[in-house]
Amino acid sequence: MSIDQHPELPPDWDLSKVIEGSLVVPDDLSGEDIAPGVLLPYEPSYPVLRKTGGAAMVVVSKTARMCGLTVRWFGAGASAVSFLGWRYVRAHDLQEVLGGMSKSGDWNKVDIVRKRRWKFLGWAGVATAGLNLAGWWALVKFGGMTALDWSWKIPPALTAAAAVAAVTLYGRYRVNRPELAPQQIIADQDNPESDEPFPLALATSPGMVEDCVSRALAWEGIGTRAVRALGFRGKFWEIDVILKGSTPGKVNAVAEQLDAHFNIKQGGTLIDPDPAESAHLVLRLVTGNPFEDMAKPAVHAPNSLDITDAHNFGRCMDGTPLNLVLEGLRILVIGVSGAAKTTGVLRDLAEIITACHNAIALDLDPVKDGLREFEGVMAAPPIRGNKACEEWLSHLVKMAKARNTVRNRLDMGDTWVATRKHPAIFVFVDEFIYLSQTAKELFIELLRLAKQSGIYPVAAGQDATSDSMGDAIADTFTLRVMLASRWDDIRVVFGQGSAAKGFRPDRLVPAQNKDIKNDAGQSYIKGPGLDRPLLYGWNEHSRDGIKQAVADRTTAGRPSFDRDTLQAAGLLHLADGGVEQKLIPGDRQIVVDAIEVMADLKVERIRPEPLAEALTDLNPDLYGDLTTVQLRKLLREAGVGAPVPIGDIDGLTNPRGYKLEALTALT
Repeated sequence: MSIDQHPELPPDWDLSKVIEGSLVVPDDLSGEDIAPGVLLPYEPSYPVLRKTGGAAMVVVSKTARMCGLTVRWFGAGASAVSFLGWRYVRAHDLQEVLGGMSKSGDWNKVDIVRKRRWKFLGWAGVATAGLNLAGWWALVKFGGMTALDWSWKIPPALTAAAAVAAVTLYGRYRVNRPELAPQQIIADQDNPESDEPFPLALATSPGMVEDCVSRALAWEGIGTRAVRALGFRGKFWEIDVILKGSTPGKVNAVAEQLDAHFNIKQGGTLIDPDPAESAHLVLRLVTGNPFEDMAKPAVHAPNSLDITDAHNFGRCMDGTPLNLVLEGLRILVIGVSGAAKTTGVLRDLAEIITACHNAIALDLDPVKDGLREFEGVMAAPPIRGNKACEEWLSHLVKMAKARNTVRNRLDMGDTWVATRKHPAIFVFVDEFIYLSQTAKELFIELLRLAKQSGIYPVAAGQDATSDSMGDAIADTFTLRVMLASRWDDIRVVFGQGSAAKGFRPDRLVPAQNKDIKNDAGQSYIKGPGLDRPLLYGWNEHSRDGIKQAVADRTTAGRPSFDRDTLQAAGLLHLADGGVEQKLIPGDRQIVVDAIEVMADLKVERIRPEPLAEALTDLNPDLYGDLTTVQLRKLLREAGVGAPVPIGDIDGLTNPRGYKLEALTALT
């Protein structure tokens, strides 16, 4: 269809107001090969200077950006290098490997490394200066330059340029990897996009710690619903975990693998299950010694404490104090050699007890030296060897039985009320497993009798099996302390399933020597109000401090066995520190012993001759070869009086002797 023709329009259109037009073609375009109606685009022509200026601006902007980036890279690199330099000269990397500086050996190691590194830096500075001097000499010697022109500036300038370039390139790396601290390097398998575990030390934020824990648990087949970092507590991370399809026992079973995933110390993964929610637990990842900043304890003034009050014995890993009320506690301490049973736990207990005005203590040890440093403030000299231990445990069993009578006579109530006149008795038995079978039986009897009598046994040993202790009595102690111990003892001491609940003293490491202490003095505890699997650190008293305390307490005077108990038990010869002594005039011990003899013979009347022989057999150390003359004198001075007619006895017609009712009336 031609452009001069009009298309056919619908007949119903109103065309009365349409103005008819036509296409006009200019004359000057009639000769060109351009189709009518086609428009040519307009292309403006810019000046040459404008194009040149645009290119210059691009160059300037690119250069400025590069300069800015270079300055930024150099700043980041200088900051990172300064940080690494500080870590280097302060040996922070060594401190992290050691897990902190908890002993003098660690301080010595760090000090040696620091000096060595400063020495290396000094030699490196001398070497750099020597190289610059050699370069200057080469320029003068072989480069035709004079000694005082620019030749002396060229080597230092090149050295500085190389250093700036290296720092800038390192800064570029740091800017491009902002998630990493300067001291961290992540291997290919530690790619944040992967699912493999990575060391806890690489985590620089709570989010990375949560990712670290999630990966490690997932790697061991432990599902989780939520993992939340509660915070860093100085020497350990605390993470709240909600499990999915797993139990705290399964987490505990792979604790050693988790240690390796986190790359922390052996035994550093601790669990604390929530008793109210079986899928909820708190995970503690120990990166150092949580007790290294504990203050040295001060000894207490003589007779200044009371066993009914709470006293501090150390600290929990969460920072709360370890406070115990001694009254009523029967204590078991289990730990392998080097775990600090004697120099840690027992020494802490003895320091408090011998400072109480209403308590006395005894020190028994069948094979070693026990608490020898407290000699002078104990109620008796150190008791060593199985024979002496058997004798004193027999005495204590008699006291426990007698105190029931004394307690009722003094109207104390259901349990013994400790005062300075009637003190409680704490019986330290170290190396319990080495007691003879007889001594073990006596100790077990004492443990079961003494609850209401104010006599509180404290046993310590390296294991707690029934074979070692003589019977399954570990669970009868009211306070149980486990330092570094054997796996088999956990169930015996803490109960079935305790290991799965987080009580893992088998993962504590005992001391190797006085400088390498490892986990010595750290323990798990079960007792009144103490039922969580937390680590507790015990106070560390110095031997010199104990010696001074003992001297002060000896001068001030200590309470001793109460005469009411000794008399009721027939042990008055133990008065005044347990020194074996002969009877003195007026001592009624002979009356008590005479009653005991007649009870054993099942008689109510007795002549002086058989009574003297029976008393000699009863206690030869006290009575020796007692004659009838001496017997009559001692009984008369004790208030019994002279012998009286006692009726026909022993084939004799109405001889003189003593009646049980007359003796009993004097007690």
